[in-house]
Amino acid sequence: MDRLSKLKNQNSTPVSSDDSILKDFINEEKYPFVIQASDSDINLKDWLKENSEYFDKNLLEYGAILCRGFNIDAAEKFQDLVSVFEKPALEYKFRSSPRYSIMNNVYVSTTYPNSYSINMHSEHSYAPSPPDKIIFCCVLPASLRGETPIADNRRVLRNISEELKNKFMEKGILYKRRMNGLLGLPWQEVFQTTDKSEVEAECEKNGISYNWLDEDDLVVTWKKKAIIEHPVSKESIWFNHGMFFNKYSYDEILLSAIDSDDELPNNTYFGDGQEFTKEEYAELYEAYKKATVYFPWEKGDVLFLDNYLSSHGRNSYEGERKIIVSMC
Repeated sequence: MDRLSKLKNQNSTPVSSDDSILKDFINEEKYPFVIQASDSDINLKDWLKENSEYFDKNLLEYGAILCRGFNIDAAEKFQDLVSVFEKPALEYKFRSSPRYSIMNNVYVSTTYPNSYSINMHSEHSYAPSPPDKIIFCCVLPASLRGETPIADNRRVLRNISEELKNKFMEKGILYKRRMNGLLGLPWQEVFQTTDKSEVEAECEKNGISYNWLDEDDLVVTWKKKAIIEHPVSKESIWFNHGMFFNKYSYDEILLSAIDSDDELPNNTYFGDGQEFTKEEYAELYEAYKKATVYFPWEKGDVLFLDNYLSSHGRNSYEGERKIIVSMC
């Protein structure tokens, strides 16, 4: 029996005025922080309202909080829950992943094929305005695997060599995306509009260079920092899509089938345009891997991530799986 299953019986500590809410961790890294209800009738939204300061403090300290046993097992319950936060749920724009809405600003986490894993990333770290939080809810766990791995971005940064870290600090990251719907998403889905003038205005507002190769073929490039300061704690954190978007993240079969890297839907470079070496990509991959933890989903689980402090991914799976997500 794992530690999550033993929460009620292993020196768990009440975090409310009664014994109905318990806390523990699933590993020695104390990540994620776990809050478990001993009674599924406890209303998580009400508890968050009453304990908002406690919740915010621990999310900032640990970067991830798993709430279990609160019976949040439907999209309607989840949408009501996320309304507790002052910052409203965000619309999913400047997209990079196939994802569809099931109700206002609540999405299926991804429609990416279940036989593939998804690499670690912080949501929209490449975008002009990333969300502060990303919140996952398990409506239906997969019959096999399908975990959502998470990693503390502070640990990821510590796992990167000083030489490579300094290179990213000095140069930043240059992003390049090609949106034509052939290998990646079409520009209409990325920007959630069919109006080219709206796309151009959005790019100009955010310092993104754009080039229309034809009516349905758009290339955009922009530069961002790779290591940033957390907006609240002021800690240095690894926060970018450098590894996730890089060409070495693609299958070798795909890379061998294209004539040029220009055909890729996404790619990343150092800020001066220099390409990553395979060794540099591998170092980033290992830095995430060493920091990554995962746990089996249970129906009704809600996972809150500080999007700056935590990255996430997805393991391949078998059977049906429904994980929904909201951002704020």
